[in-house]
Amino acid sequence: MLFCQELDSKIEKSKFLASKKIFHHPHKVLFNSRGFDLEVFTDYERDQIKQVSLFYRTNSQPRYREVPFSKTADRFSFRYDPLVNPANYITYFFTVELINGSVLATPIDSSGLLKPVTMNLVDPMKYFKERAEGKF
Repeated sequence: MLFCQELDSKIEKSKFLASKKIFHHPHKVLFNSRGFDLEVFTDYERDQIKQVSLFYRTNSQPRYREVPFSKTADRFSFRYDPLVNPANYITYFFTVELINGSVLATPIDSSGLLKPVTMNLVDPMKYFKERAEGKF
């Protein structure tokens, strides 16, 4: 895990390379009472990859944490359990560092700036009640 104050202030202003070979689809909803997986997929050959990482933070852990994945893993997936680490929201993004020194990230905007995903962790009872009432 990586903890760094300087990283937090600079990371979201960094420019990254865009790639159509990195895929992540955020969940529609994340519940505060059930673990969930944050995962990324890539079409890069394993021998081209130096490191794949997830960076995340929550309101209870305001500094980004790095979760490096094994490049030999079948899936690049991290299980977050809000019962173990309670939070109101989670903000995250993924990076892929290639052997040639390129660093790619997802999600990024059209100018190459990082655009982390931020999702509220919601109470499932409240969510399904409001959904049944047509509020979603």
